[in-house]
Amino acid sequence: MPQHVLVPLDGSDHSFAGLEYSLASFPDATLTAVFVVDPTHDATVGTSESTRDRAEDDGERVLDRAVDRAEADGRELRTQLRTGTPHTEILAVASETDVDHVVLGSHGESPIKRPFLGHVSEAVVRRAPVSTTVVPETTTTVRDRELPGSILVPVDGSEQAEAALAYALETFPDATHTALHVQELPFDRPRSEIQGTYLEETLRSYEERSAEILEAATALADDRGMAIETETTAGKPATEIVDDADANDYDQVVMGSHGRSLTDRLFTGTVAERVARRSPRTVTLVRGAPVED
Repeated sequence: MPQHVLVPLDGSDHSFAGLEYSLASFPDATLTAVFVVDPTHDATVGTSESTRDRAEDDGERVLDRAVDRAEADGRELRTQLRTGTPHTEILAVASETDVDHVVLGSHGESPIKRPFLGHVSEAVVRRAPVSTTVVPETTTTVRDRELPGSILVPVDGSEQAEAALAYALETFPDATHTALHVQELPFDRPRSEIQGTYLEETLRSYEERSAEILEAATALADDRGMAIETETTAGKPATEIVDDADANDYDQVVMGSHGRSLTDRLFTGTVAERVARRSPRTVTLVRGAPVED
């Protein structure tokens, strides 16, 4: 369960959605908001006030607004105003302090328009030493959700997936949890067409492995006195996770940032980043033990 959450802000609605999510999801955590003044961004010609001075003033106003929002919920918000390359400064705060979770708003726009969104959020997700949450929704949408709500947890039998499920259960005990296993089958044929063929045994092996993985997920929840639902589907992991979360209207996705199936990685950094990039729902990527090759 996060104890100190870092929320990068740039003044946009989507960045403030990250703050809304943090206030609703981590009522007992210390919260720190950071605004990074990028000296290479928004150069202005013909003004008496320096670009950096104006950017620092803008940053202070954004942070003051964030403090006011937190105070409205009876929360204290720490703030930092830094100067430099946005993702580098965000990562520095996460590395140099006791921050154990980062929450970023994101809507995939160019970093030229939104310094903390799009490519910068991807850089933070990829390089952060701690678990991260990407919030692609608007502030209003996040406020309207009854968080933690319903949570989809992709599992593949790895330590990373187990860590993600444990995180979801322990951090959000009042949520409803569903463990999803995606079978990445080595063939692209309807199941009705493989009956009686050599592929039938292959399919049986995958289904047995799915059952084992979901039984382990259920046992992990049982050990904590909690219940979960389980699902199985087949296809490309990133696509199936995003589609399932959208089709079944889950409020958020929690998954390991790395993983390994019996034959190949399912939830590699690339897949996890694809889910975070494409999902219309909030996605948390939980750092587990590193995968050894």
